[in-house]
Amino acid sequence: MAPRNLDIGRTIAAAPETSQLELFDSDKVSSTSGVRVFDVGQGDCIGLLDQDRQVFCYVDYGGLMDHPDAANPAATRERMPVENDGELVPIVLTHWDKDHYWSANKKNPQAQQCEWLVPRQMVSPQALLFARGLKDAKCWPETRGSRPARFGVGESWDVEIRKCAAFSKKKVNEDRNKTGLAVTFLRWYEDSVETFMLLPGDCPFHLIPGLPEAQLCGLVAYHHGARKGWTSATRRAIGNLHEQREMVYSYGENEYGHPDRRNYRPDWDSTATTTCAARDAQRKSVDIHWKD
Repeated sequence: MAPRNLDIGRTIAAAPETSQLELFDSDKVSSTSGVRVFDVGQGDCIGLLDQDRQVFCYVDYGGLMDHPDAANPAATRERMPVENDGELVPIVLTHWDKDHYWSANKKNPQAQQCEWLVPRQMVSPQALLFARGLKDAKCWPETRGSRPARFGVGESWDVEIRKCAAFSKKKVNEDRNKTGLAVTFLRWYEDSVETFMLLPGDCPFHLIPGLPEAQLCGLVAYHHGARKGWTSATRRAIGNLHEQREMVYSYGENEYGHPDRRNYRPDWDSTATTTCAARDAQRKSVDIHWKD
């Protein structure tokens, strides 16, 4: 009988140290307007937006049940293009759960040609098969430990990526939610971080090491707003909030109880969801903007 989970390292080699890794062409991204959270049903797909409000990097490219483009994959290619100015944009995969990468398999296979930065984890045979189809995928180097890697965006912003916990082959049934990658998007003022946005994947906030001490102004709720993993430490981890703050739930119709909105009240004065009850054709994404 095949093992339940397999080491993704069988398919994808470890990346060079991230100081040698050019995630995106910083010369072409002079500033940013924030992030765009796409409606992909139950799953995550978040675009980092450049000065022209075009995606220059994705965090996840997923979506599963309740996908708005279930009958029309061409709509996904139009809504979530993987080219910017004629070049493919990179994709950071937070973890190897299907609802975080599946749109690249069934909706827009062109995404498989992008450069992917992924965590080393124990994954399902299905995920391993998908990984074999990726043209340019690199595993996050475990040698970095919890040290984040930072990529500049113009003069005032940085993208910061960190591994939430170390990989271990001994964890055959690894909890991938807790050992993936988390992304923070930082805005600087002079020599200190002023505000940041948090894109945690499915990892509880208190398990993400070294979050900035700056004020949090934008958030995608972890694990689609689920109750699982929520503790008093989870709340404290995101307790330093900017006076103007926005939060988005990314989820589809599901049987898991996502989202549990009580966890985030009354902290957030502006919340949105990528899923409309009537699935209005005009509502296919939600933007979180930097505050002036």
